[in-house]
Order: sequence, then C-alpha cells, then structure tokens
Amino acid sequence: MSHRHARSAWGAALLTIVVATGTLTSSPAQALDGVTAADGSYSFTTKIDVGGVRACSGTLINNQWLISASSCFAEDPTQATSLPAGAPKLKSTAVIGRTDLTTATGEVRQITQLIPRQDRDLVLAKLDAPVYGISFLHPGSDAPVQGEALKGAGYGRTKNTWVPDVLHGAAFTAEAVEATSVNIDGTSVCKGDSGAPVFREKEGRPELVAIATNSWQGGCLGSNETRTGAVASRVDDIRAWITENTASTLNNWNLQMLTRTSTGLYHAMRNSNGDWTGFGDVQKAAGSITDLAHAADAAIKGKNYVFAVGGDGHLYEANRRPTGGWEAFRDITDEVGSKPGLTRVAVTSTGSGLALIGLASGRVYHATQDADEKWSKWGDVSAKLGLLGNATQVTTAQTSNGDTQVGVVADKKAYHATRHSDGTWSAWGNVSNLPTGLDAINGMAFAGTGSNLQVILTSPTGGKKHAIRADATGHWSAFGDLGGKLGNEPTISVDAASVTREFQAAVVTADGRIKHTLRHDNGKWDATEQVVGYPGTPATVALTGSAD
Repeated sequence: MSHRHARSAWGAALLTIVVATGTLTSSPAQALDGVTAADGSYSFTTKIDVGGVRACSGTLINNQWLISASSCFAEDPTQATSLPAGAPKLKSTAVIGRTDLTTATGEVRQITQLIPRQDRDLVLAKLDAPVYGISFLHPGSDAPVQGEALKGAGYGRTKNTWVPDVLHGAAFTAEAVEATSVNIDGTSVCKGDSGAPVFREKEGRPELVAIATNSWQGGCLGSNETRTGAVASRVDDIRAWITENTASTLNNWNLQMLTRTSTGLYHAMRNSNGDWTGFGDVQKAAGSITDLAHAADAAIKGKNYVFAVGGDGHLYEANRRPTGGWEAFRDITDEVGSKPGLTRVAVTSTGSGLALIGLASGRVYHATQDADEKWSKWGDVSAKLGLLGNATQVTTAQTSNGDTQVGVVADKKAYHATRHSDGTWSAWGNVSNLPTGLDAINGMAFAGTGSNLQVILTSPTGGKKHAIRADATGHWSAFGDLGGKLGNEPTISVDAASVTREFQAAVVTADGRIKHTLRHDNGKWDATEQVVGYPGTPATVALTGSAD
C-alpha cells in the first residue's frame, strides 16, 4: 500500500488529478504499497473483480455484506455518487480471506446487490451466500482525529508490482477530517486500493474507520507523482445506515450476552449478521444487587430472563422484554427455597418454562418455572445422584426430546446427568473418563442443538475442547481442539448457547478479555472475535439465544 490522496479505481486507464486550494479531486484510488500482510492477517480485506475490466479492494463487515468504494462499480469512476442501486451492471466477484491470491484459501462469492451512499464514495455490496470462518471488520463509532495513527490493507499496485498476488498492509496518519471524509498520508495508495479498509486498533482488535477512495498515487509503479496523500470515506457517522441497509439478510434470532465485570453487570446482543449492540448496564435498568456474585440468563419467546446471586446468598430474577425494556430484579428466594451457600446458578429454557440449576455448599439443586411463571421448590439433585466433592461449576441445556442436561465441574473433573421429560434422572457420568485431552477441568458449558448436546471444556492451563453427545444414543464424538479458535491462554469463565442450531461459545480469559466464536449447523466454524465495549474487567460471561 502507498500513502496518497486516491480517487481512481482498479484498471482505470488514466488518473486525472485536479488540485484545487490544496485538496484532492482526483479520479478514484488504486493500491496500498506497504508491507506484505502476514498469512491470514487482515482477512476481512477482499479482492473485487468488476467484469474483468476493473479491480478494487473491499471490506467484509458481516457474514454477507462488503463495504467498498462506489467508484469501483460506476461506469465513470469520477462520478462515483451517480452509481445506481441494484445489481452490478458487470458481473462482480469477491475473493475473501485469501491473503495470497495464488492459493485456494478463503471464499469466493458473487456480488448480487449494490446500495450506494449519495453523499460520499461508498457502497454496500451483498454477497450471494454467507461467508464462514473469516473475521469481520466492524465499523467504529468514533470519528477519526487529526494525528491519529491508522492502518490499512489492500490488493492494489505497489511500487514495483503491476498486479500483486498478495495482500499488502499500510500505516497512515489522519490529517484533515471533513464531514464525510478523512485525509490520510503515509504508505502509498495505488490503483486497485479503492475500497480498501482504513482502520484503527482499539481494545485489542481492529475497527473500521474509513474506506480508501482517492489518492495522488505517489510511489506507485508507473507514477511520477511524489505526493502520497489519500482521501478515505468515513463510516463512523453512518452506522445506522449500514445496519438498516444490511438487515435484509437477518433472521429473527439474536445471541444475548451477559457479563459480570469489576464495575457491574452488562448486557449486549449479537444479531445473525454478526453485528453487536453496545453493552447496557443491567443494574441501572433493573435495580442493583448488593455484592453480586454470579449471573446467568435464558430466554423464552424473546423475553430474556436474568438470574443473579447476591452477596447475601439470595437469588434474584429480572427480565428484558422483547421491546427492550426491563422488569426490575425481584428476590425469588422464598419461591424456590433458601439455600445457604448458594454461589452459582445455570438456567435453560424448557420451551414453555425454565429449568434452574443451583450450586450451594457443594450440593447441586434443581428447580423449574412453569408457563405461568410459577416456581417449584429446589430439589436436591445430589441426594438423588450422589454428592460430587468440591463442586465449583454448573451448566445446563435443553435438548429437543424434552431432556434437561446438567453438567458439574467437581474436583477438576467434568460430570454429566440428564433429567428426562418424565422427571426421572440418569446417573452421573464422568466425562473426564472420556479421551478429552485435558488433565484437569476448570470450566464446562452446554448448549442443546436439536437432539444433540454440544459441550465445551476448559482447563486451568488454557486447553479448550469441544464435543457433541447424541442424546438418542448417549454416544460422544471425539473431542476437538478449540485452541486454534479461542486461543490457548487460561480462562476463568465459559458459557455456550444454541441460536438457530448454531453452537455459540464465549470465554473470559485470565487477562480480562471476552472471546466469542460459533459453530454452524453445517459444522463450519466462524472466526473468533474479541468482544469489546463493556465497562470494567470481565469475570464471568453468560449466553442465551432469543427470537424477536
């Protein structure tokens, strides 16, 4: 990548640069002449071919949408804002997640729909099918600031290669910030870089700031220009427009995430496109819990139920209505029965009600809420199935045959039992006796995907494993290693949820980060992302899926 003010698109025969009062009004930009990107890095960057006559770069912002420069697709690249909405006039193909174009990694998709902005050189491009296993680059909400250090990536021309086969990275400095654009300088931006992402590093992950559009072409092969400045179209002020115009590929299911941090309890949602809301303060909306020790959640018909264990050992329940408002926390200790030493709860939807698992003074308990929101008293699971020594964690999930699956971590081992739909229980099974590949267990999370139970285990040293138990037969699949997905650093919390038969999992690392990934029903995994935006340092995470 090369720094300059860019406005020419891939394959343009000429770059006509007109300078007026020190600003750029050149034709659309082309390639970033920087350092070759490490294999797999900046995989959200895409190579776009427009009818075999023009090439550009683009950015994957969720699993079925790109953002790029309108000038890439316009008949006359100098008239970018005249691009009509609808299908591209020329067959347009996107290569996504392929750092080295000579390989077969990543995905190839056709672009079926364009939604251009009328006030800047910017367009949303819909893919003909979702993309799996490739990181998104989420648009940020903070405006660029003059002097800010930014990065970029693109497939355009370099100082010595006409048509590069590899992705190049770049370093920029933000200069003048305009209403719809930002001037950048540093690495050269060349032909083929129109539509390339310009991003910042924030809280340990990249965040999209703007899209490269025009440049001086200084330092690019075939150019005698020495100036390396470029222009990029801002995205921070149009997030609502992006969300609205990419909504056609959404289904009505969301992931709900709850995290207890050093400053409180916070809630966010992730939609089916992979976009996150901001984190809201649960206790500000639903009432404060003194010395909140633990929290869990489950959803029924769009209503998200939150359960919190207070420092007094009491159990509190609140819920978030489908419309977004909260009903305040209420103490349900008398309804389910007091259990001194209550430290942990896990909860799952049973379809018409809830199943609640509690851990108190080393014993495991079970209670249910019916369709009228009436609670049963705690039942002593340990009395039925046997006491598990030094129990520290509980998890639960529902499978489609009406069984409630219960997991317990005790003495650094993982145990599983089933409460059948007729109210009978199976015995504890020692999951650690299976070939999990872990010597010790410190975390366990369940999610029911149809009749199958999907499980994630974590170890104190950072190991992470995943397996599936077929509920009809009780057979366990081999445990697969999730270290390549969720990292190998130690974790202090783990949870999972089923969202339209997708297995979604999140962990809290020992150094205070939340990581999220998901496994689709077809067995493909999405790229792991670091979740950001919560105040404080996270200690626990809880997940559930809900429909609008």
